[in-house]
Amino acid sequence: MERRKIEKGQVDDLVLLSELSEEAIVDNLQNTTKVDRIYTWIGPVLVSVNPFRQISGLYSPNLVSKYRGRYTWELAPHVYAVAEDAYRALMSSHIDQCVLISGESGAGKTEAAKKVMEFVAAVSPAAAAADMSIKDRLLQSNPVLEAFGNAKTTRNDNSSRFGKYMVMIFDSHGRPRGGR
Repeated sequence: MERRKIEKGQVDDLVLLSELSEEAIVDNLQNTTKVDRIYTWIGPVLVSVNPFRQISGLYSPNLVSKYRGRYTWELAPHVYAVAEDAYRALMSSHIDQCVLISGESGAGKTEAAKKVMEFVAAVSPAAAAADMSIKDRLLQSNPVLEAFGNAKTTRNDNSSRFGKYMVMIFDSHGRPRGGR
């Protein structure tokens, strides 16, 4: 996901569009999604388009390594860039951080939340086997939460019927210690 050559009608950040209109934004999102680039910035906000299919390599361990320690503007837009930015801010400021994931039914909110948690679990230090157990429990809690209140909708066979608020608790070294 290194920054790639941007084709005509495709920008990584919608604020760079030469014409800022609904049509230009939709065209850009359609053009980038066609070439499997589902993430686009609009300033500091990440826009994600659910492709409704798997994209090979989109969440590979190699990609986690590429985004680790990098700033949002260094690589192509990705949910890992948001996760890295929040984790870096937590570690440097020791002030709680929040990642807000919003969208309509079927937009991919659950998948995005899972990818943020997986990224943080992958890049945070593990000092002991107990740390891995905590990371695993945090990642495994998401499907359990999803099982409550889901229903079939016209767009999604397993749509959330509620919002989620998950807190990940870290020690001063950035190791996950729990969650709620």
